[in-house]
Amino acid sequence: MKVAVLMGGRSSEREISLRTGQGVAQALRNLGHDVTSVDAADGSVLPAGKEEAGAPKRDAVLKLPVSAMLDCVQSPVVRDSELVFIALHGTYGEDGTIQAALELAGKAYTGSGVLASAVAMDKAMSKRVFEREAIPTPHWMLLEAGVPGRTLDTSLLGGYPLIVKPNAEGSTVGLSIVRHPSELDAALEKAARHDHQVLVEQYIEGRELTVAVVGEEAYPVVEIKPKSGFYDYEAKYTKGKTEYLCPAPLEKELGRHLRELAVECAAVLGCRGAVRVDFRLSEDDEPYVLELNTVPGMTPTSLVPMAAQAKGLSYDQLVGRIVDLARADMRTARASAH
Repeated sequence: MKVAVLMGGRSSEREISLRTGQGVAQALRNLGHDVTSVDAADGSVLPAGKEEAGAPKRDAVLKLPVSAMLDCVQSPVVRDSELVFIALHGTYGEDGTIQAALELAGKAYTGSGVLASAVAMDKAMSKRVFEREAIPTPHWMLLEAGVPGRTLDTSLLGGYPLIVKPNAEGSTVGLSIVRHPSELDAALEKAARHDHQVLVEQYIEGRELTVAVVGEEAYPVVEIKPKSGFYDYEAKYTKGKTEYLCPAPLEKELGRHLRELAVECAAVLGCRGAVRVDFRLSEDDEPYVLELNTVPGMTPTSLVPMAAQAKGLSYDQLVGRIVDLARADMRTARASAH
């Protein structure tokens, strides 16, 4: 099958997307597909097997107009493909924008559709859905950029510490743990550099866990133990900075409950394909959903491949499963169109 892998793009997660895309493209080739890697920033074709090294840096990409991303959807490579594998993270790639462009172009693609992608990327909106469906999530408030910290009634969030982060960013970009009122304004300003809306959230003392959901199946729970105590961008993507336990050491019933919650989160947001649901587990073993990622990292060392490996699936098999789910969605869409 002819597959175009969209990667890179122009978000703050461009470099991680290139790593994801390179791993996915190689897996697809291993599975016998005819694969072309495409930089979503402008539609340029990237060298096979050397996508990360062959792509321009983000500074160069940001000099292009946002409209250049339409070139990737209209490119001959994408037009001639039978399936588009979305390996994009963050703004324009994970928020429903590229999905909408592909829908208009009549192209089949992997992962969640326009609405689910947009809602999941907007943390406040997804929290509203979770609360409506009685899915536990930390208390929160949404601020417009520029609101000073002294105007906040932090008692509504349980007091300090607090989490401050951009409302629609990934990979903990712009995120801070605020332990004292004197730190709040700086954290708000940091988050506002990445989004015009800032989410201030109750901090849950406890353990960091994540669950991959592929199709309607939850994979083994992964526990994340950053050596610094803070799972920030550096801890995520620097080798040796974080310890991962998979399957996480949990009581059987608690593990089952977490997996069921993850499947429910994906269902209530209307997600498809492979997603990852991030949790905090309180010191009383109460799980709280932080967010859902509709295009989780797929580098060979990422959390979803790690969970798949614990289940007995290789990286290539996981990628093949995602393709199979997208093809099933294609068949369903065609049948409903008739």
